Amino acid sequence: MNPSKVRTQRVPIKVYLPQEVKREDIVDLGGLELEYDLNKSLFYVYKDDLYLEPAQTRVFEVEVKDVWIILQRSLDEVRDKIKELLKIFEGTEYFDKMKDIAQRGFSLLDEIVKSQTDESLSRTQHIGVYRTNVKALARLKEELSEMEKILQRERGPLTPKMLTKTKFKTESPTKTATWIAIFVIVFFLGILSVVVFFTWYKQAKATEKIISEAKKRSFLELGEKKEEESKE
Repeated sequence: MNPSKVRTQRVPIKVYLPQEVKREDIVDLGGLELEYDLNKSLFYVYKDDLYLEPAQTRVFEVEVKDVWIILQRSLDEVRDKIKELLKIFEGTEYFDKMKDIAQRGFSLLDEIVKSQTDESLSRTQHIGVYRTNVKALARLKEELSEMEKILQRERGPLTPKMLTKTKFKTESPTKTATWIAIFVIVFFLGILSVVVFFTWYKQAKATEKIISEAKKRSFLELGEKKEEESKE
């Protein structure tokens, strides 16, 4: 828009596109040029040689693909992963935790599908909902990854066959077994300490005896030497 009502003016245009938009996502530039800002890592559309008559307004429409959609196959993959882990953890001490993650996960996936198809949202709201959904889905994936790490600790590296067929059963040691192991370790350390002490004690006594005998020999030799000198 040319704000002047009396003279023609040059009105440069520069508008940044949302961060998710790539060059291949642009369908129509609407008469504008496309450039990339290295500092901001964003594409922008511009036009430097635009002149408008007094109070003239021109509208430029840039058409891009709707990239603010999480693909259904991606959502289905997460849903299937939840079902697999839920089945694997059934009957274990981790099942309640996995069940809680599953309930929240299924609710989130349903909400994502619903919000993505809400035609009452404006374009700005649609983009905002997408970004919120991406963050929430990333947190869910992190939780599922943590549960898989539990499986790896208990059963070793996962294989596709294990994820689909194997039922995970925990084999944690009982409290009794744990205390027995502790007592055995303490007993062993006690025996080791006694052995080390007596070994050191015997070596100390032996060293003391050697030093004592060496002193006696020295005194005897010194006495004999003085006696010989006195005779002379």
